[in-house]
Amino acid sequence: MGVKYVLTEPAPPGWWAKNKVIVCSVACLLIGLYIGGGNDGQAEPANTPTPTTTPTPSTTPTRPSKG
Repeated sequence: MGVKYVLTEPAPPGWWAKNKVIVCSVACLLIGLYIGGGNDGQAEPANTPTPTTTPTPSTTPTRPSKG
């Protein structure tokens, strides 16, 4: 038989090493839903003021008479 170079077997990966991809994926999904609003998608209508027109008195320009 050959020489075994590994003296002891490495410890199995812990909980975080096994599940960090899943935990980060779920966290990013929740953050994305929070930023995106996560509501029913109906926005409130904008409060746009209606322009009001006030009549301006029309003045006819007068020319000085040639005299």
